[in-house]
Amino acid sequence: MAAMTVAATVGSAVMATPAYAATAGSPLPVPPLRVPKVDMGLEQQPDSRIQWLQDAKLGMFIHWGVYSGPAQGEWYMHNAPVTPANYRKFVTDATSEQFTADAYDPAAWAQLAKDFGAKYTTLTTRHHDGFALWPLNHPNAWSSGQAPLNRDFVKDYVAAVRAAGLKVGLYYSPIDWRYPGYYDVTGTNCATNPWGYTTDPAHKENARIMKTEVYESVKELVTQYGVIDDLWWDGGWIAEQGTDADGAFFWEPGQFRDSANQWPVDATYGDTDASGKPLGLMGMVRKHQPDIVATSRSGWAGDYDSEEGPSVPSGAIRTGRLVEKVFTVGGAWGYKPSVPVMGYGTAMNILVNAWVRNMTVMVNVGPDRYGTVSADQAGLLRQIGTFMTACGQSVYGTRGGPWNPVDGQYGYTYKDNTFYIHLLPGYSGTTFTTPSIGDAQVTRVFDVRSGANLSSSVAGDGRVAVNGIDRTTHPQDSVVGVTLDRSVQPADIAAGKTASADSQETSKGNLAAKAVDGETSTRWCADDGSTGHWLKVDLGSTRSLTGTRIAWELDKTNYRYKIEGSTDNTTWTMLVDNTATAGTGQVQAAAFRAQARYVRVTVTGLPAGAWASIRTLEVYDRPFSADLGTYKLINRNSTKVLDVADASTADGAGLIQWPWTGGANQQWTLLPNTDGSFRLRNIKSGKVLQSPDSTQGATLTQGSDIGDDTQGWKLVPSTTSGYYRLVNVRTGWCADVAGGSTDDRAAVIQWPVAGGANQDWQLVAL
Repeated sequence: MAAMTVAATVGSAVMATPAYAATAGSPLPVPPLRVPKVDMGLEQQPDSRIQWLQDAKLGMFIHWGVYSGPAQGEWYMHNAPVTPANYRKFVTDATSEQFTADAYDPAAWAQLAKDFGAKYTTLTTRHHDGFALWPLNHPNAWSSGQAPLNRDFVKDYVAAVRAAGLKVGLYYSPIDWRYPGYYDVTGTNCATNPWGYTTDPAHKENARIMKTEVYESVKELVTQYGVIDDLWWDGGWIAEQGTDADGAFFWEPGQFRDSANQWPVDATYGDTDASGKPLGLMGMVRKHQPDIVATSRSGWAGDYDSEEGPSVPSGAIRTGRLVEKVFTVGGAWGYKPSVPVMGYGTAMNILVNAWVRNMTVMVNVGPDRYGTVSADQAGLLRQIGTFMTACGQSVYGTRGGPWNPVDGQYGYTYKDNTFYIHLLPGYSGTTFTTPSIGDAQVTRVFDVRSGANLSSSVAGDGRVAVNGIDRTTHPQDSVVGVTLDRSVQPADIAAGKTASADSQETSKGNLAAKAVDGETSTRWCADDGSTGHWLKVDLGSTRSLTGTRIAWELDKTNYRYKIEGSTDNTTWTMLVDNTATAGTGQVQAAAFRAQARYVRVTVTGLPAGAWASIRTLEVYDRPFSADLGTYKLINRNSTKVLDVADASTADGAGLIQWPWTGGANQQWTLLPNTDGSFRLRNIKSGKVLQSPDSTQGATLTQGSDIGDDTQGWKLVPSTTSGYYRLVNVRTGWCADVAGGSTDDRAAVIQWPVAGGANQDWQLVAL
């Protein structure tokens, strides 16, 4: 971790004043950049390939298999427990618990998904019990291709879903309870398990055979059924211990397999790249399905994350990577009729709180042993579908924001030039006031469900007051639309423009144009590792600029650079001087005001091994706010960190100092304001640091981001190098640990600047 140098992120304006008049309120934020990471030799999919999932916002999960027979949920074999031999009888024996699939109709499932408003579906092709819903070709396979079923359920499912115009998802679990080796992969230390398996050297080979079945299974799923859009891994952990990533040594889920791995995969079941190198699980998947997206549950990093279960999403908007919220409406993921189906209000509370946090949601149903989704589960989904028909414009294709939600009360989504206010049951009243809309103007305010216009007014600080909101027709989510005269989020005016460089790595395709193509998965790179190389973009005409944002090739790397502007491509003026920065953030934003047609970034310093290389160069001509990274703030006197007391997410919660634990309530993002000050947003609550009133000695609090000057903080360098005073814009007082205390839980208050160590804070990037 590196201490923050403020000069690395905020530029000073030295060119002409722009044509626009700055608003009193906070500028609208730009969305955080997602930079694909490389894990186990494989890079995450670029934004262009995961956009469909982020736009979809709603999917339908289907847990269906042998466990639907006994109707006690998908973990019944494990929880009862039932031996593998007896568990097979739920397929072969004609009883009231036999899995027959007599009413299997995937077209009906697809229609239910469409009625629900889903844009994709995912079917459990194999759960932890090891039963495959297709004729798996492996000596140890247990599948629907065998008697008495003799069916390929996956084939029929894929065809029906594709015919319905939905995206196709397949769930697959590598766990297999039939194999003792799953609990004893080395044959030397068998983990506790329901079936009484004990340590046996033969289990190592048993585990290897299990692994070969997994490789054959995955190979068949990605080669036999056409285009698969989503692969939902589940259960990379070994012996139900540790994490999915902890099991990577065994499954080898990355790009390649290690020829020295203790559990080799026979060539018959594995796959190789063009050179004959053995592929790991995701390497094999990507070879045959290059556009597929996958969860992180295999042990590989995944293209997106999952938050599983019925808990209501809370806190700040999820940023940095796509998150899918997954929950079931039944008593279990698999069929379990003994537990009532979730209520409509409960389901909507989860859905809306996910959408306003920039998440997509997949809702699970569990068909019975015949293949029928129960009337109460189907009824709930269709009731949600009615909402989606009426208010889908506020969900589909939107992003969470532009402001953080307030737990239990409201949140926002936006698309193009309209943002949507989602009022939850916890919010009382028929009026609502938004944060500042910056330099934009309101053209329409309306009730989304009815389409009726609503009365509104805009204050001098840019906040929009809405009146006469209908809270009775649909209290679970009363949605108001606010349309602006321009896009909700400031646009990158460098995107698609002409870029050039003094040097570019032509042999690898790392050309200047790649820095302005809108993709963080591509980049410009100089042709050697020396300094002094520059990248330039021509905006086409002279514009009134407000700042830039750069995504460098590497994270945690100290790139030193300067940004210059020119109106004629001849005379250059300094916009940002980061030639002495110690910053190591991969994404760096700079706010300034200037008139320029050309913007040039020159790399002046590099650490060993790094080259001048930029993934994205963005340029803005509207006031904007950008997330400048996540930090912990360490007090110089106590060495403790700035902490929201008791990890509260409530407005008005007080600030204290506490030893560093890594909790989200101790982590802060910096959002620049147009006047050079910052807002400090807490990761846990999504709220910002504020002065509560004009009382000297009052404890600082957190509050919803309304953009006024009580929430603005100037980072003033201390006389001690590397530390800053946090000075409030409204009061002029700074953040001070009361009485110079070094105690845990000492209050952080507002106090006149006195120069003490208890007023000095170090910002350390996380």
